[in-house]
Amino acid sequence: MLRAAELLFLWVFSIYYSFIVVFRILRECFSVGFRQVLQSKPIERPSCLDDPDLGTHGYLSLEGIRIHYVASGPVDKPLMLLVHGFPEFWFSWRYQIKEFQKDYRVVAIDQRGYGESEKPKGIDEYTLKKLTSDIKQIISALGYEKCVLVGHDWGGAVAWSFGRLVPEMVDKLIVLNCPSNPVFQKVIQTNIEQMKMSWYMFFFQMPFLPELYIRMKNYEMLANCFTNKNKNELSFSSSFQNPMSEEELQAYKYNFSAPGAITPPVNFYRAAFQKKSGSVPYDMNYTIPVLLIWGCKDMALNIALPDTIEKENYPNVTVKRIPEAGHFTQMDTPFEVNKLIRGWLSSF
Repeated sequence: MLRAAELLFLWVFSIYYSFIVVFRILRECFSVGFRQVLQSKPIERPSCLDDPDLGTHGYLSLEGIRIHYVASGPVDKPLMLLVHGFPEFWFSWRYQIKEFQKDYRVVAIDQRGYGESEKPKGIDEYTLKKLTSDIKQIISALGYEKCVLVGHDWGGAVAWSFGRLVPEMVDKLIVLNCPSNPVFQKVIQTNIEQMKMSWYMFFFQMPFLPELYIRMKNYEMLANCFTNKNKNELSFSSSFQNPMSEEELQAYKYNFSAPGAITPPVNFYRAAFQKKSGSVPYDMNYTIPVLLIWGCKDMALNIALPDTIEKENYPNVTVKRIPEAGHFTQMDTPFEVNKLIRGWLSSF
């Protein structure tokens, strides 16, 4: 009965936000023309993706999936594994790669369904259980027994889960602008602001429409995320102190313009809400050191989330805030993020 009530709640909000988005799409079509809104152009691969200073590209063959990664730094150094979120890929860690490549073997992956990693079909392929399994296999395939695990957004969700369930493979855990699932579930049930900010999570449950919305106006959604354009209540927007260059933005558009590149990232959200069999239950009793870095101008995740973590005083979890940073912390305020990470790591 509880599951039925949860599904009803989910689809009511999904349909509600879908009507709003459809209205906006139609308004744009009548304003500037259907062709301009719905047609996307081919996008060439920018040279920044092949910058040798960011490392060398490689692939790992795991169980049923081929994962792309970029590695930099001496192979005899400890592994620092970087896991991106939505709508990103390995390139989101470019500032951290350059900062830590002298002290670590830094490896930034494309999660399954993203970038140059394989993109299996079906919602079942993107459950948290599958994503955490990927991390376990990646660490071993790279020749390591453990790592410093760093995750942002969806990568943070995977990192929270992996650090709790497989602590023997994590030396230290660092998460940027992502709450643990237990805390998120607690806050979203009581915080109306977080409910509103999570509108896209509900909208993403619908078929076809999210893919259309991401693609429209030549991937304008990505410009909204990574620059300071078109801010409104229902947009994929972020407060950005360090807006991307046109070439950097082109890198994201290039990745999402590849055939079949949009549906897999959206399936992360579909699997999280619809596939309880693929969920990974865990609590906040971490046995490893955890650092949570939070950009306080996050427009997708409410400040109540880090507040709750601090208030509950979870063992081994340290919270650090960057007042001027938005959701994409590692790119928005890279100097501050790198300084916090380096200072925290050196304290042990």
